[in-house]
Amino acid sequence: MDDPFSSSSDHWFDPWATAQGRSLKALSESIARQVLQAPTKGNQARIRQPKQEQVERVTNIVSCIVANLVVMRQGHPKHRRLAVPLRHDTLSRYDRRGFGHLPHVIDVMATMGLVVKHAAHIKKRRTGIEATGELLEALPGATAEEVGRAEGEESIWLFARTGRNAIGKKLPFELVDYVDTEETQRLRREMQEINTFLANQQLELQGQRQAAFRLTRHFLLRNATDPHTFHLHGRLYGGFWESMPKALRADLRINGEPIADLDFASMFPRLAYARVGAEPPEGDLYAIPGLEEHRAGVKAGFAAMLSSSNEMTRLPGDVKKKLPVGWTGRKLAEAIGAKHPALVPLFGKDIALDLMFTESCILVAVLLRLARIGIAALPMHDGIMVAAGHCKMAKANMGHLAQASAGAPIPVVTK
Repeated sequence: MDDPFSSSSDHWFDPWATAQGRSLKALSESIARQVLQAPTKGNQARIRQPKQEQVERVTNIVSCIVANLVVMRQGHPKHRRLAVPLRHDTLSRYDRRGFGHLPHVIDVMATMGLVVKHAAHIKKRRTGIEATGELLEALPGATAEEVGRAEGEESIWLFARTGRNAIGKKLPFELVDYVDTEETQRLRREMQEINTFLANQQLELQGQRQAAFRLTRHFLLRNATDPHTFHLHGRLYGGFWESMPKALRADLRINGEPIADLDFASMFPRLAYARVGAEPPEGDLYAIPGLEEHRAGVKAGFAAMLSSSNEMTRLPGDVKKKLPVGWTGRKLAEAIGAKHPALVPLFGKDIALDLMFTESCILVAVLLRLARIGIAALPMHDGIMVAAGHCKMAKANMGHLAQASAGAPIPVVTK
């Protein structure tokens, strides 16, 4: 669910990040006081004291900006700008209240020489800011551990597809401002339990505590006009480890221990087999004759065939670059169909969202079960990372809960 109007060198603004550590909080409060005392008209200095409500709002906004700049510098050094959405849209359940003055605060900080503001380019790039002056000098002394999360963040997100543009490119999903039901309240309680437990664990990367996070669960509607249901997709997002290069995982510690990386083996095809009530063949389900050295391409193509609403005749770009020259969409579809004839009725039926939902339900059940016996688990889409000492117990619970949910065994492997 990426931002379509940010560059690869931009860091997406997180309105829920906040300065939490003592020194970072002191820095943001100092800047907030300067912003509040800045001239409001012409060159006249402020004379009247701001109201307490205004003080709180400006302090929260500055705290959020500073926290975002710290996270960008510490965790994403290749990013150069903080991409900030400044449109005045109607507030929804996903928005943080009290941020209506964000554009004004950024302008004042730019005037004070604390940030550089880069203008937005319509439909291409959001407004961007980067630290400069005294703020830039202060950032190296801050750590990600000093960044917390504000209260009130929604953990159950609902998106809807919006179709394709004139050239057939998929349009960005839109957020749906749904009405709460007993189901959404239950889903939110589950995420609250998981997040509360993980917030009390010690997570370190290369010896450094990481910024606070809050996992969110994302559901999807096939069409914006569909009834608001929560039975498609459902995957979890928001963990700093999800986009971490595999090479860095060796430097991750959970409560002082190195991690064990546990994965449901070939989960997507196994869930598909469970759905049609058939037994999968022995061995690697992604092993296709002629593509033994291109497993990643087969895996991506398999997912594309389950995600499409039509027969795959052309290879998606991300699949094509993972396959050898000469392979077409039709050729790959025939090869996968020959390997998995029982699954052919599912191809081109847009069934992937249903499989993702089953996958996510298994993962949430695993996280809750492990949390209740004191084991911290960091979710990936089709697996978890746990402290190495908890590997055996975690694998046993993963296997048991997967079979209970899918109705078929799904092997768990250690990467």
